[in-house]
Amino acid sequence: MKNIAIIGGDLSGVSCAYFLDKFSGANSRKFNIDLIERDIEFANDRFGKFQLGQEIYDNGWYNSISEQGVLFYLMIELGLHRYLIKSGMTKKVFFTKEGIKYLPEKMLYGVPLDKRELLLSDLFTFKEKLSIMYNMYNTLEDEDIKELTVEEFFKVIINEKIYDKLIEPLLTSHYASDISKQSMVSLMPELSFLTIQKEDINKILEDMYDRNVIDNITVGSEYRLKFTLKSFIETLESNFSDKVFLELNRKVEKIEKKGDKYLVHSNGSIYYYDYVILTLNQKNFLPWFNEDEKITEFYSDMKYVSNIVVTLVYKRDELHINREIGEIIFPKDDSEYVTKLEYVSNKWIDIKMSGIQIVRAYINREKAVSELMDKSDSEIIEIIEKELTKVHGTIGKVSRYYVSKVKDNYRFRCKKYNKNINKFNDYMKKEYPNVFIIGKSKKGTTLENTVLEAKEVAKQILENIR
Repeated sequence: MKNIAIIGGDLSGVSCAYFLDKFSGANSRKFNIDLIERDIEFANDRFGKFQLGQEIYDNGWYNSISEQGVLFYLMIELGLHRYLIKSGMTKKVFFTKEGIKYLPEKMLYGVPLDKRELLLSDLFTFKEKLSIMYNMYNTLEDEDIKELTVEEFFKVIINEKIYDKLIEPLLTSHYASDISKQSMVSLMPELSFLTIQKEDINKILEDMYDRNVIDNITVGSEYRLKFTLKSFIETLESNFSDKVFLELNRKVEKIEKKGDKYLVHSNGSIYYYDYVILTLNQKNFLPWFNEDEKITEFYSDMKYVSNIVVTLVYKRDELHINREIGEIIFPKDDSEYVTKLEYVSNKWIDIKMSGIQIVRAYINREKAVSELMDKSDSEIIEIIEKELTKVHGTIGKVSRYYVSKVKDNYRFRCKKYNKNINKFNDYMKKEYPNVFIIGKSKKGTTLENTVLEAKEVAKQILENIR
């Protein structure tokens, strides 16, 4: 009988426990899982919520899911599809100093697949269009994609104006952070894989256009949960079998390696485990490895991404917005704080029918986040309302507002991280076999990636046990 400890009860830890339990089969008793959380409930600080009447709304920076992702299929697997509300046919647009500008229809990670449509777009001036026509897509020559940041990668393959005006704002909105200085291959492995052979980018994109490739950032149905993501974690928990033991309000003080076992010191007792999965921030688990210079060095000077989401609630008749628009994205030169506005009531009509309208303002660029993080909720609201007047003029009186701050939301993948991650993984396998670090301190960038990573680790552990 093998014993597995999952330390950390956020989405990453609970998902990993779920997949270990599910993939092992109903009749398997080859292992037990202890899911350890130091608080008295799971995901206590991860997801926000607010209630109006009988309805509970999610107040996090990530509040909808794509039908193409692993999270969507997990919802169906859990029988939660009846709680998924499909978004209306809304559009993403840009807010510029010249007004609202519509996006080209077909793009891959923000790269336009159709040249004609791009040149018809009013996002660019006539001179910029001439420049784009002259140098639309470039071929990667001798650049090593593994060494490129997101910004460097796109500026190698396309006209610089396309990146600054189109791609950067879209990616910042999608990833809930300015990712321009992060590693290309870590964040967008699919796109980097397509160009890894130094092929002609123009031919690759034309082939994608001919095959009707759909972009996962700008196209595709979205769904809203009819409950909060915190409730989703509780639903996962309710599907555990008797192989999973929930250990709440249990603090881990130390981990020791003894032979092929791991001793976990917790609440004055010692527990033996064959596998240990760490899903918490490295600031919490580094003291357990304080004598290991390699681990300490890898996590030294690590940067994290933080986010702020402001939810504004209006009475139904006090906000008039274009019913075609679901999101307005702000390029960095056109807004001081707001990265994206989401007109929630346009996307999910059931909210508007409840007598209210909801608008969300996302503050994602790290400079803006750092300026606002320590301000009070009322100060943030005042700042955001001033920026909203750029889009709507007088927008009406806000009846309620909610500010959600998520500090150190996920890892910033700089060149140093990408350069050292493989060495670190090899070291961990050699020195700490059967210890896995997942979630915020490793790969988890979005909820989709977090769930997918948990699933991959669960499969790997089960292969070892069998």
